[in-house]
Amino acid sequence: MRVVVTGMGIVSPIGTGTDQFWAAAVNGVSGIREVKSFDASDHRSKIAGEIKDFNPASFLSAKYIEQTDRFTQLALLAANLAFEDAGGLDAYAPQRLAVSIGSGMGGFATFESSATRKFRNQPIPPFTVPRTMANSAAAWIAIKHKLKGVNLTCSTACSSGANAIGMALDLLRTGRADAVIAGGAEACVLPLTMTSFEVLHALTTGFNTDPARASRPFAKGRDGFVMGEGAGVLILETEENAKQRGAKMYACLAGYGQACDATHIVMPDMNGQVAAMQSAIKDAGMEPDSIEYINAHATSTPLGDIVETRAIKHLFGDRAGNIAINATKSMIGHSIGASAAIGSIATIMGLYTGTIHPTINLDEADPECDLDYTPNHAQQKNPRNGLCNAFGFGGNNASILFTTLE
Repeated sequence: MRVVVTGMGIVSPIGTGTDQFWAAAVNGVSGIREVKSFDASDHRSKIAGEIKDFNPASFLSAKYIEQTDRFTQLALLAANLAFEDAGGLDAYAPQRLAVSIGSGMGGFATFESSATRKFRNQPIPPFTVPRTMANSAAAWIAIKHKLKGVNLTCSTACSSGANAIGMALDLLRTGRADAVIAGGAEACVLPLTMTSFEVLHALTTGFNTDPARASRPFAKGRDGFVMGEGAGVLILETEENAKQRGAKMYACLAGYGQACDATHIVMPDMNGQVAAMQSAIKDAGMEPDSIEYINAHATSTPLGDIVETRAIKHLFGDRAGNIAINATKSMIGHSIGASAAIGSIATIMGLYTGTIHPTINLDEADPECDLDYTPNHAQQKNPRNGLCNAFGFGGNNASILFTTLE
């Protein structure tokens, strides 16, 4: 049984909708700018990958807006776009339609604002709890689209979106759903969140006056990641069912691997990353020698990019230099739990169009990052398969493998 992608929806700093996102990605457009959503003048990192001109009132009623956090609103828009792209799922019984959404932080915008109001002895909004809870995005997607099957939320930091998609694959393989709405959403360009990452020395601070060049995966002189936000949602079905309803098919979701390195709460570990990639390849019934493309986790941290490079070289050996690699985060920053969902859409579009989008800001690579990262310009490679990597705090390493339909 093959599982296929029949719809995609995305809300990102470089575009809303797959067409807009992909055109910007192929052209190496940066979505990193000065923070506009709050006064970041006293922050060490004053830039972020924010979504421009996002207006929830354009697709949600006042009641929905009152009851939802920004991350849920982003997820709802991405899901709407994915449903539209898939042509709807009316062919299935509501009880057979599942939801699997990842988020590392959940409704943290509501948490921060409500906590501030409480400390100032101001009343907090009545929907603070349901807006904050991590499963609110998945729940609201189900409510909006009347999806009465399995409803799951995955929160494994930066690998949340990848694990949510992997869980969706398991639901289809085991027959617990006929179709799954899967992906990730995050909205944590926020004062407390950014300060907390600053304290960990995780965010870039050296490019506040040159935001477009701030996210620099694999580049010499990179100094941390850029906070981002966004949502990505896939519609997943079995190939047989998709053909029966005449659905458009983008790619196959062929494999999923997950491994906890059980080493350190925030530092990356090569062995765990190798294990996740290896597991995804094995799950797809493939061999490492057949992998042609990797959408890297590649956050632009000094250590992280080196460790991922080492993991790729360790697993693929002499072939590592022949694999096309790119970093979507070079253009949109790091959207935590949404990052692998957005990265999955970039991976799928790479397979669907044959084009590998560039890793921008890679004028001079770190000497320890010596693979083919598709620097600065898109390349026509026509890969038949692609891994999407997601490595999160807590040692949660996940990798998902997509293949062309041929």
